[in-house]
Amino acid sequence: MFLWNLETNRQKYTPKLQEKRIEIFEEYKKKIAEDLSKKFEDVIHIPYGTVDWLSRNYPIVVLKDRSFLRKIVEYIKNELGFNYLNYITAVDYYLHNVFHVVYEFTKIPLKTDSLAVEETEIELEKDIKVNLNFSYRLRLIVVLDRDDPKIDSIEDIYRTADWHERETYDLFGIVFQNRINPLERILMPNEWEGFPLRKDFFHERIIPHPFLEAYYVVKKVKELEERK
Repeated sequence: MFLWNLETNRQKYTPKLQEKRIEIFEEYKKKIAEDLSKKFEDVIHIPYGTVDWLSRNYPIVVLKDRSFLRKIVEYIKNELGFNYLNYITAVDYYLHNVFHVVYEFTKIPLKTDSLAVEETEIELEKDIKVNLNFSYRLRLIVVLDRDDPKIDSIEDIYRTADWHERETYDLFGIVFQNRINPLERILMPNEWEGFPLRKDFFHERIIPHPFLEAYYVVKKVKELEERK
């Protein structure tokens, strides 16, 4: 009888399970990349071979044209089967004057029991089999000009996007257009001015971010050098 709780068994078979898991996810990433490339080849970029691609269990897709957001999200949900939106957030690349709006999706199997993951049976040795559990994820990144941080809402496609969009607006100032519900703050008070997670956010009661301090020092030094 195979007892996974025995330390000797875990040490012996864990590497084999990890190899199988990596194999499954690599096949999955390539399949998703092929499907999306065929459909949206001209408007997406998939960073094959990068550290992000190699180090994660899920593919990363960069959408270069924000006007295609709703089309690709509908395809991700209806054709690829990603039925759950994990979150929407953003990253402020202040020095490059862009935002990355980040969407992450999960494909949750529709099962009668409570196990919301895929299962596959792995044969480790003769008469020794275990079930390997995993879930599929996908990350979509949309690049926005920092001077024009507007993008279409997907609230009607994934209902949970309502709260995620409000939070991303509240903290980064990303404007989600054509929403069903009004775009209102969700964490900060309504009278709050500014967006706290922007790199250039300043408040008199908050210590300046070290990143900004360094940036403005370098900028000032360059200005002084140019005057000479």
